[in-house]
Amino acid sequence: MAKGNNPGESIMTLSKQLVALIVALLLLVFAGTFLISVHNTRDYLEKQLESHAQDAATSLGLSISPYMENNDIATVTSMTDAIFDRGFYRVIRIEDMQGKPLVDRVLPVQIEGVPEWFIERLPLTTPEGQATLMNGWLQSGRVVVRSHPGYAYNQLWQTIASTLRWFLVSAVIALLIGVVLLRQVLRPLRAVEEQANAICNREFPILEKMPRTTDMRRIVEAMNRMSAKVRQMLDELERRVLGLRRQAYQHPVTGLANKRFFMDLLTNQVNSIEEFSCGALCLIQLKAFKQYNDSHGYKAGDELLQDAAKQLEAVSAQWPKSQLAHLAGADFALLVQECSEQQAAELAEQLSATLVGLYGTGKLADPDVGHVGVSYFDGSQSVSILLSEADTALRMAQISGANDWHLARSDEKVQGQVRGASQWRDFIGQALERNVIKLQFQPVVTCTDKILLHREVLVRIPENLDLPDEGGLLSAGLFMPQAESLGMTADIDKNVISQILKLLTDSPNDQIQYAINISPPSIKQDGFMGWLEEKLQEYKQVAPRMIFELPEYGVVANIDKVTELLALVTGYGARLSIDHFGRSFGSLAYLRSMKVHYLKIDGSFMRSIEQNSDNQFFVQALAEIAHGLEIEVIAEAIETKSAWELLPSLHMDGAQGYFIGRPE
Repeated sequence: MAKGNNPGESIMTLSKQLVALIVALLLLVFAGTFLISVHNTRDYLEKQLESHAQDAATSLGLSISPYMENNDIATVTSMTDAIFDRGFYRVIRIEDMQGKPLVDRVLPVQIEGVPEWFIERLPLTTPEGQATLMNGWLQSGRVVVRSHPGYAYNQLWQTIASTLRWFLVSAVIALLIGVVLLRQVLRPLRAVEEQANAICNREFPILEKMPRTTDMRRIVEAMNRMSAKVRQMLDELERRVLGLRRQAYQHPVTGLANKRFFMDLLTNQVNSIEEFSCGALCLIQLKAFKQYNDSHGYKAGDELLQDAAKQLEAVSAQWPKSQLAHLAGADFALLVQECSEQQAAELAEQLSATLVGLYGTGKLADPDVGHVGVSYFDGSQSVSILLSEADTALRMAQISGANDWHLARSDEKVQGQVRGASQWRDFIGQALERNVIKLQFQPVVTCTDKILLHREVLVRIPENLDLPDEGGLLSAGLFMPQAESLGMTADIDKNVISQILKLLTDSPNDQIQYAINISPPSIKQDGFMGWLEEKLQEYKQVAPRMIFELPEYGVVANIDKVTELLALVTGYGARLSIDHFGRSFGSLAYLRSMKVHYLKIDGSFMRSIEQNSDNQFFVQALAEIAHGLEIEVIAEAIETKSAWELLPSLHMDGAQGYFIGRPE
């Protein structure tokens, strides 16, 4: 932990430090000035008291000397009383040469309007004033006078009180002026602080208004240069990654995914029973493309391929979980997840009609444009078998006739696919009503020392709802596609979130964190966000131990809703992760404004990554971009020791897969 970040450590801002310094200097100046003023005033008053007493003694001595010659004590007494009664004197005494008092007047010291503590702390000495009485050339007596200190104390008290009041008023005014000036002077620093925080938050503002102070101006200019440079570095890194993606994974003519990317994705999907339980693999081939190239030239051939790609993309866009690829020459492939066999047939017919539409562009002389072969994936085939079935279906379509299509139907069905839509609705509804949704957990660990980061929550439904603890479990890949098409994902997500919140509350280990997959349709459903906020508020003590995950396709398609979800969960200390990251060919710029906490690199890049240098470079570049945005990166589908040992060199923060641990 960086020094100064300890919550127990007292931290003072620069402005407060400067205000404290100003106050300290004011107090120091006042204390010095005050002490000097008090000392000088007291010295002056003591000298005044001494002078006053001496003048009175001399004057009185001259006045009564003639009467002392005649021994007229009554007159001497009257004259002494006249002076003493004025109240300015503490002692007036007339004594003979032997020190015997002839007249002795003493006034008790009583000082009004001055605190006792002040008199005790600042005592005033009252020196004696003396004058000699003469009888001719002989000394006949002496006059002793002491001034009364009351007036001096009053004057000293008033002077000090006035000085203190003036200082306080001046100090308050000076402090207010100083604070205002400090705010003006330090305003650029606050702007620089906000700029630095913005850079940490993946924003790169430039401060347009320059401060007048030269030093501050240099700081602002340096921060502006740094902000621009960091933005430039990230932009350059993103351009490099996108350039690599285009070179390694996109076809140079059509810009679609190339054969390498598609095969990696297909292999990963077929081996990921959690997310791909059924779907369709479509192979599309334009007819006699080589002859078209030879007769019209390569430029015209490229234009035809680009037109075909646009038409096929329009079909692919209707399926959120789909991937279109340009394999080579006139061969295209489309993988669609979560569709029924009937929907696969309808898709094949739609693709065939799309090919016919190319004839309408006027670029083709023959209306027989191409053919479509479809293999339906039911969860039982391997990649090679699935491709073989699709290729056989394509050949059969070519034999059948112009612009034909063929679907290779399999007699093998997994249990989850024999239900119709109404049966699925009843089955999922009963599972929710009976509260028999089961959870399994797969660990996600750090790449350096295998420390547990969190556990990903995997959802299961018992095959037999009457005996939920006996028999097998259906994976999410089987029932979640059906739930999505039936609009039931939010109910499942609510059930899972509620279970995890209760588990966190009851768990004796307060360090374990759980990652929950949220279906994109759920966040768009009315009332889901409000329900989630109520739950997080109710369980706000354990909410920081939750991580919510959304697949990348759902994030890109619902930026506004995901931003709202991010603000909601982070407000309660929870975090957000993007799952299956890297499948999209879009820009990475949205990561700057969407401050997610994790990226999980899609398994299609990680399977056999130790033999694929392009995937290694791409994954490492993604990690560098993410780390520059303060996002942690986790690798999915780590299933071999060699792949695990490679992860630190790719700058991965964590990993997940069967090599790490199977769902439990």
